Amino acid sequence: MKDMIKGGSYKPLTPEKGVISLVRTWSLSEKKGDTNARHQASQEIEEFLIKTADGSFTLNSDNFNDSSETMHTHHGALSEARVKFADPLRLEGKKEVAILDICSGLGFNAAAVLEKFIKSGFDPELVKIEIDMVEVSWETLAASLIIPSPIESHSFIKKAVEDYLINHQLLVCPHEKKDIPRQVDIGVHCQDARKMVVNIPPTKKYDVIFLDPFSPEKSPELYSTEFLLKIRQLLKEDGVILTYTSSAPVRFALVNAGLEVGEGPSLGRKGGTIASPSVNKIIKPLSMDDERMIALSDAGIPFMDPELTDSSETIIKRRQLERMDARSIYKMASTVKTPVYLCRDIPDYKLKRRVLKHLRNIGIIDLDSPESCYLVCPQHKECICHCKQGKFPTSSTRIMEMDRRLKNITT
Repeated sequence: MKDMIKGGSYKPLTPEKGVISLVRTWSLSEKKGDTNARHQASQEIEEFLIKTADGSFTLNSDNFNDSSETMHTHHGALSEARVKFADPLRLEGKKEVAILDICSGLGFNAAAVLEKFIKSGFDPELVKIEIDMVEVSWETLAASLIIPSPIESHSFIKKAVEDYLINHQLLVCPHEKKDIPRQVDIGVHCQDARKMVVNIPPTKKYDVIFLDPFSPEKSPELYSTEFLLKIRQLLKEDGVILTYTSSAPVRFALVNAGLEVGEGPSLGRKGGTIASPSVNKIIKPLSMDDERMIALSDAGIPFMDPELTDSSETIIKRRQLERMDARSIYKMASTVKTPVYLCRDIPDYKLKRRVLKHLRNIGIIDLDSPESCYLVCPQHKECICHCKQGKFPTSSTRIMEMDRRLKNITT
């Protein structure tokens, strides 16, 4: 089945069609000499604005597979930028800070970072903050100029975006007056992030990489094993990757890229993910259940994009087929979270029967069989399977070891 997968034309997910049309109309009117076009667009976009819980606004995506999603959580667009991206930064003592903001969107993450530094009064030791904002859609960049700014520092982002759009003759009339602080260098890059990361010189390294596309189910091309390997190469050895998603395939791809992974800050029910070459950057490990699901079930099978050119549909289909091939052969079925129950009791008879059925499909007889103990032993402080190995020290090492042990059992 895998041989039948063919790459299709790539169409990135963007804000909904009405927003794109509005921005293009504004651009055309401005180029024809209408100096009032931006003001008109800022009024018309109100129809598309979605107010989040903290009072900041976001936009809906275009439809993909008959559904859409907002660009930010309903718990708060600004709150998400602060909690999941700006607050986890621990950059004390650095004289220069380089940030790669992938899928910069409306610029809230970059604005939240600048707010953090401005509030601290800019450490006198700090020479420069460099932010490379990457966004595939120039219309999304333009939309950031006509939505209500959630914080004052957003004006610096608007200035950088406006300069970019004017320099590329997509807009004509400058409106943003606020000068960007001298310590701040904001680069705007309007292109497919997959192409950009390939062309960044290997000598260029970042302290922080924000990974903020739409969800993995909508934009898997920016969560693939191959893409995450590329951005791992751009990361300093004490750098971090921050993403809002807790998706199992994304976390497994980060582990496969040689990174330590842990829980990122939560907003609402769900936490994000932090990844780094340095274990010292990981404050909170993943839960035991998450480690098991990532390592042992088909839920952890990552997205693949071998040439970094495939469409979202192709990447999703490829993973679906691999999950079908893997389930009950070399991965446990994720249907009832089977790995979670290894070496545990299940009082619910019906659930236990379903779990045991999935286990026996891959040759494991019982929840507390020697094979079950062998698989989850890396999570225990002391050996429970006679392998005489102690607990592996990090989520990443536990995931890799459990994955290796499952391969030993199934091959």
